[in-house]
Amino acid sequence: MTTAQPPARQTRQRRKITVAATDDLPPGARVEVQTGRAVIAVFNVDGEYYALFGRCPHQSAPLSRGRLQGTVICNAETCWETEWAFDGEILVCPGHGMEYHVKSGEAIGYDLKLRTYEVVVEEGQVILLL
Repeated sequence: MTTAQPPARQTRQRRKITVAATDDLPPGARVEVQTGRAVIAVFNVDGEYYALFGRCPHQSAPLSRGRLQGTVICNAETCWETEWAFDGEILVCPGHGMEYHVKSGEAIGYDLKLRTYEVVVEEGQVILLL
């Protein structure tokens, strides 16, 4: 008696969207990508590329228009002293100033996280993987 093998699990091919040439997206630059109904903001932070859901959940402000800066933290690791941290990695919403860590999508001071997307560089092109 033979037992049937379960069908091989098929993996979905990820969609690739070319965002820009690396020369066109230097450190500190950003670009907004529309794919279907989704808007995705892609940022170059010190030569590394990050992509986030492109609208602030508060009032849908376009996050690609926000500024990149650092933020002040105060916790046990800083011995409860205020300290400037994450310089150039904090995205400030242009609508009401909510702050997000570009690398993780996490909101600073809130239990909220934006969806993040993988970004790769292939042959001098910044590619968004969906």
